[in-house]
Amino acid sequence: MAGLAMERDAVPNEGVLSVSDLTAIIKERLTGDVRLRLCAVTGELSNFKHHTSGHLYFTLKDDRSRIRAVMFSRWARSLSFVPKDGMRVIARGSVGVFERDGQYQLYVEDMQPDGIGALYIAFTQLRDRLAAEGLFAAERKRPLPPYPRRIGVVTSPTGAVLRDICSTLRRRYPLAQVLLAPARVQGEGAAATVVDALRRLERFHTQCSPIDVIIVARGGGSLEELWPFNEEMVARAVAACPVPVISAVGHETDYTICDFAADVRAATPTAAAELAAPHIGEMRVTLQRLDQSARQGLLACVERSRRRLETAAAHTALQHPDKELARRRQLVDYLEGEVMRQVHRPLTLADRRLGGLQVRLHMVQLTGRLGRERARLEAVRERVQSLQQRRIQNLTSMLDTRIAQLTALNPLSVLQRGYTLVYRGEDELVTSAVSAKPGDHLNIRFADGSVPVRVLREEEASSHGITRTRSRESGRAEQVRLDL
Repeated sequence: MAGLAMERDAVPNEGVLSVSDLTAIIKERLTGDVRLRLCAVTGELSNFKHHTSGHLYFTLKDDRSRIRAVMFSRWARSLSFVPKDGMRVIARGSVGVFERDGQYQLYVEDMQPDGIGALYIAFTQLRDRLAAEGLFAAERKRPLPPYPRRIGVVTSPTGAVLRDICSTLRRRYPLAQVLLAPARVQGEGAAATVVDALRRLERFHTQCSPIDVIIVARGGGSLEELWPFNEEMVARAVAACPVPVISAVGHETDYTICDFAADVRAATPTAAAELAAPHIGEMRVTLQRLDQSARQGLLACVERSRRRLETAAAHTALQHPDKELARRRQLVDYLEGEVMRQVHRPLTLADRRLGGLQVRLHMVQLTGRLGRERARLEAVRERVQSLQQRRIQNLTSMLDTRIAQLTALNPLSVLQRGYTLVYRGEDELVTSAVSAKPGDHLNIRFADGSVPVRVLREEEASSHGITRTRSRESGRAEQVRLDL
């Protein structure tokens, strides 16, 4: 048995695949199948997750099976609806293998709701999203012009809608000019042609001649047939149009996203033409009423003017103009006299004041007054000088007195009369012989200097009695006796 095991171990592991190799082979087989490169799969969404990166991860399932699927953000941004769990969709993409988990999955590039119910869900989701943005707000709606001169129409050039609109306008308001911007109103790519037609009318409005109102119209049909007018691009183009827009898509019971985005919704294309322009018969009646009102107003104005003219003609001034002119002339003469008096009176008063001032000026003796003022000024000057000299003398006398007092109080003056001061150290004054202790070193202050001395003990004093020292100032010998 041991030998058999050794033989098996010795056999090389030919044909054994790693997990990665096996996964790569499965991936190659799946991607090589033409049927799996681009396929459409219908199923119900479950485990739906919208990742922060923008990628969509979900599972497609039916009654018997399920498959994992992923839709990357570059494809997810083009979705016209919001996927949710439980929705049935048609997903188009390719089948591949996620090598890390070894699982096959569907890589979705496009996804659409499956069935009429799904279309209605997409309709309601887009309607609610645009309404939340404020695209349908009432304050954005613009009023229609009462008397349009140029009306733009976006519809199919071959349908009955255009004939209904034109015939209604010819009957009601033939003064308006109709501009047609052809567009496809059904099928794939129709929404783009509607947007292009609106933009062509906008360019005509801004570059050529102004357009007063635009009608976007289509006849009735199913939800799928009306779907181009539920596209987001059409709703945004209608809302951004600088000209008021009337939406007339479908029958009275049909509602589209275009109806919500437009300024006015019409039940039918014929009703849109009636809303866009007034009835010429009603205008004629209005004009007749206005004409009658203007005539009555003009007649009333003429009657008031005639009465005012008659009243003016009966006035005395018009019947006897010469008398009125004479009275007015007399009034002018009176006013002229008053003006002259008012002008000459201030001049007369001023002349009188000037004469009085001249008389007073001549009466004043300016020379005598100047002499008196000069003598007064000289007396004041002499008095001030006398006061200043007296003040200086008083202050000088006070200063001399203070100097004499300070000199008398100066202790050095006492020393000049033969007195001395005894100090212990530099500043301690010795005022009693008792306070001088044997062995103390003292300074005796004279008027012309100091002499240092030492206090002898009693035995030293009895043996010597006299202490010799030399004067600091003169250098002559002095004898000092100290009795203790």
